[in-house]
Amino acid sequence: MFLKSFGGVVVAMTLLVGNTAIAQTTDTQLAFHIQVGSDNDGNPIILDAGSVQGSEYTILQKQGNGVTKTTFRASCAEGRLFSETAANYSADGQLISEKPTKQEITPQPGTPEANSMEIVCQSASKEGNQ
Repeated sequence: MFLKSFGGVVVAMTLLVGNTAIAQTTDTQLAFHIQVGSDNDGNPIILDAGSVQGSEYTILQKQGNGVTKTTFRASCAEGRLFSETAANYSADGQLISEKPTKQEITPQPGTPEANSMEIVCQSASKEGNQ
C-alpha cells in the first residue's frame, strides 16, 4: 500500500513539474490524473482519479519543492464538499506532515475544488445508474 501511494506522489511530482504525464500503470491498474485548475503561479492542480472511492478523492498541488495532497469527501446530492486531510510530501515523495482538516468547503464555480467535485459526482452518478 505504501509503494502504491508513493508511486502516486512521484507521478504527481512529474505532472506538477513537467506537466507532460497523464497516466501511470501500477500492477495492471491504470491511474489517471486530471488537471482541474492551476495555482497563482500557473502550476497545475491535479485530481488523482485513481484515488476516487465513491465520493472521496484527492487533489494534488505543488507546494514549494514538494506536493500537497488534500483528501475531500463530496455529498453530491446536497452539493456539499468537505476537506478531510492534508498531507505534505517532499520532492522525493517522503511524507513530511499530515493533519486532519475536517471542515466544510464552499466550492466556487471554476475553482479546482468545484471542478474536481463535479467530475467525481458525475462519475458517482454514472456508476449508480449502471
